[in-house]
Amino acid sequence: MATAFEDRSMSGAAFSVVWTRGKGCAELADLLDAGSPNRVQGDLRAECIGARADLLVSRRLPPGFDFVSVAVPSDFVPDTVESVSAAVSSGPHSALAARIALRIGEALGVEAEMVSAYPAPDDRAAAQRIVKTLAGKVPHLPFRVVETADARELIAALPPNALLVLGAPGGGWLQRAFFGTGVRLRQRAPAGAIVVQQAPARVYHKMGEPAYVSRHLLVGDALRLMEHGAAAVVDEGELVGVIRRRTLEGADRGIRVGDLMDDPVFLEVGDGYEEAARLAGVFEGAPIPVVDGNGRLVGCVAAPTS
Repeated sequence: MATAFEDRSMSGAAFSVVWTRGKGCAELADLLDAGSPNRVQGDLRAECIGARADLLVSRRLPPGFDFVSVAVPSDFVPDTVESVSAAVSSGPHSALAARIALRIGEALGVEAEMVSAYPAPDDRAAAQRIVKTLAGKVPHLPFRVVETADARELIAALPPNALLVLGAPGGGWLQRAFFGTGVRLRQRAPAGAIVVQQAPARVYHKMGEPAYVSRHLLVGDALRLMEHGAAAVVDEGELVGVIRRRTLEGADRGIRVGDLMDDPVFLEVGDGYEEAARLAGVFEGAPIPVVDGNGRLVGCVAAPTS
């Protein structure tokens, strides 16, 4: 019944990557994924689930797609990269930009950093808070702040042959400075750019091995195996119910679990991880069952902690 839950830390660790055809996509995917990244050849959502992907490398930002995080290379040629700089701000994509910059730097064996730019002296303290906060999430990545009201000045101040990693266009002044009409980069870093877009975590990013009991198990045996106040009940791999310890404790030891179980309650593998919070009370701290599209138990996930 032991369950090991996966928690990808915000570090320079490798990603689980799927990628689409496009200039620089295969090369970037190879750098970010320590194994063999999967080329997408069918349904994008289904292939992300099948590969347990946490990052899509694509030739463009897919409109309306927020199933997984995305990285888009622009004029990216790995052999020309001598350093990597992540331009970070208070936006939602900056932590991902910093992680990817660190990962690329480690993979290529070059220096990496994050830079927070600010347009006026009064904004310096805010820029410093941004990089210090991100430094706690992405350790080992040096950081600095730069005063500039012009993206061209920031580009000019980058190290030679620097690759720039930055968040997708948004409301911040830095993003507006870099992106123009049609969401195109207006300023070009010496060794190209990677544009990233952070997506919410999915259940499969956090789930561990399934924890369950068989519907044919006797009450006494189930009590000896259960580690929590509730457990998934399966029959030939299919989730068929949920059993609670308090129900078992009040029952005859010779009765089978299937005669006492409640209806199944679960998450699907592609659900947003925030959905787990909704079921936390139902499972009383026990792992929440996760099923695939056919109702088969494929894992369990712990509810988010507040």
